[in-house]
Amino acid sequence: MRYRPGGPSPEPLARRKRRPGTFRKAARTPLGIASGILLAVILLLAILAPVLWTSQANALDVVNMQQGPSAKHWLGTNLLGQDIFYRVLVASRLSVGLALAATAIGIGAGLVLGTAPAILGRRAGRFITSVINVAVAFPGLLLALFFAVIFGVGAQGALLAVGFASAPAFARLVRTLSASVAGLDYIAAARIAGVSRFRLLTRHVLPNIGETLIVNATIAAGDALLSFAGLSFLGLGVQAPSYDWGQLLSDGLTNIYTRPAEALGPGVAVVIAGLAFNLFGEALAVGLGTTVPRLGKLRSALAAAATKSQTAASQPPFRTAAGDALLHVRDLEVAFPGGVHPVRGVSFTVHRGEAVGLVGESGSGKSLTALAVSRLLEDPAHVVAAELTLLGEDLRTRVILVAY
Repeated sequence: MRYRPGGPSPEPLARRKRRPGTFRKAARTPLGIASGILLAVILLLAILAPVLWTSQANALDVVNMQQGPSAKHWLGTNLLGQDIFYRVLVASRLSVGLALAATAIGIGAGLVLGTAPAILGRRAGRFITSVINVAVAFPGLLLALFFAVIFGVGAQGALLAVGFASAPAFARLVRTLSASVAGLDYIAAARIAGVSRFRLLTRHVLPNIGETLIVNATIAAGDALLSFAGLSFLGLGVQAPSYDWGQLLSDGLTNIYTRPAEALGPGVAVVIAGLAFNLFGEALAVGLGTTVPRLGKLRSALAAAATKSQTAASQPPFRTAAGDALLHVRDLEVAFPGGVHPVRGVSFTVHRGEAVGLVGESGSGKSLTALAVSRLLEDPAHVVAAELTLLGEDLRTRVILVAY
């Protein structure tokens, strides 16, 4: 394939021909279908609810002030006799709209910060990367509270606070994804062809990380929704006469023992909307990282895997202790009192110039294996091995003192 500098990179085109899009694959899963329908209902409600029910939500009913749930008022009424159910429906536009706007601000600021090192150079890039790493170390809600104090109380201040609080996470993600794409061949070809840094970034790097950014943006929108509700609940977000779910929740909390439905309505709305965004983001993540093979291809893959497994089973699990071998481990086991046996039957060989990685989920025994090989496990741990040698020396007979 011939590459034309400045044109679209060849790899994304080939990838689009090979497999269906992320949204299409997400739509094939039950999680994607359910979360997509739920999210569509919430977005549709945010658009139509203020048009349909604003008058009912703002209507005063002095006769039925502070009433509990009834056939006329499903969630009861507030201090002014306003219907809580209709107010929850109408508040969906402001709650969801602010969350989406804050997510857009976070993505924009994150793109600027994440791509700045590639444009400004090494020194400025290191400084910006250090600032991003420090900001990411703080919880997002804590950053939102900090920015809320700076930008002031109100919807606008909360919007900027939540948006800039989510920017460091997006910046770090953009920085990481850009670094992974920057090493590909067509990026190197564009550099050789004299493509500028900015054009290289906008035409070749960012389009190839767009899917991942969309997935994380969807999940971040759910987090922003919860952050907005938290700020409004604390009195730092939306102010009267406007109202969102967080403010309604704060108003209903004062009567939580006498009329719990007043706080239950906005609380359930926040939870459902947050789950819709997060579950849809998870479905997109599954669609981005997996494919749905056809039955014939699946059978061929299973047959090939079975053949490969039989071949591997017929071979020794580790190389022989010869030549440039440094470390031999055979049938390593680690046990603890009470029948706990986290490591059993581990065998491997490390040769000169070779790196061996231990891969497994959290708690699978990777660290225990490394500590056992290093003879750094103390009582009550019990370590045994058929062979454990380093440069020909049997480590089972060595006692290593650990100083604390």
